[in-house]
Amino acid sequence: MNETAVMGHTGWKIADNMPYLLALREKMGWVYGSEDLCILLYSLVKRQRPRLVVELGTGLGVSTVWMAAAMRENSIGHLHTFDNGSHFSRPAMSALFDMQEGLLGPLAGFADADRDIGRFMEAVLLSADVQEYVTFHSGNINLFELASHPAYADGIDMLFSDFDHGPEMVTELLARFLPLLSPAGSIFIDSASTHRMSYLLIEQMVAALNHRKIPASLACFLSDAEIDSLDRRLRSSRLGLTHLVERHDRPQNSTTWIQFEPLDMGPGLATNMHG
Repeated sequence: MNETAVMGHTGWKIADNMPYLLALREKMGWVYGSEDLCILLYSLVKRQRPRLVVELGTGLGVSTVWMAAAMRENSIGHLHTFDNGSHFSRPAMSALFDMQEGLLGPLAGFADADRDIGRFMEAVLLSADVQEYVTFHSGNINLFELASHPAYADGIDMLFSDFDHGPEMVTELLARFLPLLSPAGSIFIDSASTHRMSYLLIEQMVAALNHRKIPASLACFLSDAEIDSLDRRLRSSRLGLTHLVERHDRPQNSTTWIQFEPLDMGPGLATNMHG
C-alpha cells in the first residue's frame, strides 16, 4: 500500500479539472446514487484533511475521484478503495454506452470490449489527475483481512462503505473498524439508514456503546485485548450518529454517519480554539 499522506502539488485547485469531475458526477453518479453524496464527501475531506480514507465498494469511482480531488487540494491524504468488479456491468454499462462523445468519451470503450474494472479505474484516476492519491484494490472484500492490515495501525480517519448495508455486514463492519478509527474518525455506511433492520440495529448499538456496553454481537468479532481497548476508549469518547436521508424515491437514498467524538472541552478536530 502507498503512504497514507502524499505531499506536494501546492496550488492545484479543483477548478483546474472541474469540467471532468462534473461530467463524472452527471453521467455516472446516478448509477449508484452518488451524484450528491460525492460532493458532501469532497467537502468533508476538504475540511477535515484526513490522512487515511478507506472506501469499500468503488462502483464507478465517482465518490473516489471527488474525495481524491479534495486530498490533492489539501496536498495530504491517501485513499484505499476496494471492489471486486461484480457490479461492473449493467446498469453501469448503460451509463458508459451513453458517453461516446465529450470528456468521458475514452471511458465508453470499457462498456464493450474491455470490462476490466482495474484498467477502468486507472483511466478514471489519470483523467482526473488524482492517481497519486488513490490505490485501487481489486478483489473480494474480506473485513477481517482488511482490518488486520498493518497500514491501518495508526488509525483510519474516514471509512466509506457502499457494498452491503444489511444488518449482518453492518455489525461486522462496526466491530472490525470502530477500534481502528482515529480519535475523531468517521464511518459512513451507504443506504443503511433506510434499511429498516440496519437502522434499528445501528440505533441500538450506538446507544449501548455510548453507555459503555459492548453488545455480544460486536464482542464476538473481537479479542479480549480489543474489547478492553474499545472499553477504555469509550470512557473518554462518545459516538455521534447522524442519518443523512435524501428526499429521493430510490433504493440508494441515505447514508449513516457514525463519528467518534472525544469527551473534552473542545471538538476533536479543533487545532485553534478562540474566545
